[in-house]
Amino acid sequence: MYDQPSGQPSGQPLGFDAPIRPEFYISLTAPTVNKVMIGLNLLAFAATFVFGLVVFNTWSGPVDIRVLYLLGMKSNVDILNGEVWRLLTAMFLHIGPTHLISNLIGLFMLGPILEGHLGHWRYAAIYLIGGLFGSVASYAFSPALSAGASGAVFALLGATVLYFFRFRENFGARGREILQSMLVVLVINLVLGGAVANVDNWGHIGGLVGGLLVCVGLFPRYRLPEVIQAGRQPLVRESNLARQTGWVLLCIVLLLLTFWLATQAGPPLR
Repeated sequence: MYDQPSGQPSGQPLGFDAPIRPEFYISLTAPTVNKVMIGLNLLAFAATFVFGLVVFNTWSGPVDIRVLYLLGMKSNVDILNGEVWRLLTAMFLHIGPTHLISNLIGLFMLGPILEGHLGHWRYAAIYLIGGLFGSVASYAFSPALSAGASGAVFALLGATVLYFFRFRENFGARGREILQSMLVVLVINLVLGGAVANVDNWGHIGGLVGGLLVCVGLFPRYRLPEVIQAGRQPLVRESNLARQTGWVLLCIVLLLLTFWLATQAGPPLR
């Protein structure tokens, strides 16, 4: 019961509480795939230690180009000669602990947000396909040996910006804060990538474009539940698996076409 000053109308009969209105929310998915990706990056980093110690008798495996090269960092000459798998393995290798930590921070920050709202397989598609677009862009425009999850992180960043822009009216002030923060992070990283030496900014840009491309066709569709109850209840995420699977396949075809065009044009070589 709501207390009212004496002599003022309450608008509600005494003895009755105001009705509880329905309140809808999006049920978030646990960031399981993000944890797997973090684990794979950590395992690859550990492998550089072990490989360096066993093969070259050195503890500096994570910064030893010989170790990184043999484990699959991006090398344009070798990719051109058929070692296409380097486009993928390079996404999980890192050149030193600072490089690893900076990308893990991005995964810890973006993963729970994006996977939480999009779900497991959509998140995996953005991470892997977007990251591969980053590798292909690096292959097409940069001759340097390179490695790192930065392309995938930029794919996640671009997808997060696009998602919260698309649903900016639904999330209110919190959504606008996330969108503004992600835009600031994106601009700062692109500027630093272009200004700091030994940063594969083409990989960042390719990952960003790839993440935007994949995400634009994977927006979930929400609707009200069939039975609306008082209090909080989750919105229903409509199943549109066929359409979204088709979009992912189209993105893969575009990725393959982009790689073929880069190969035909001849990637920059040292």
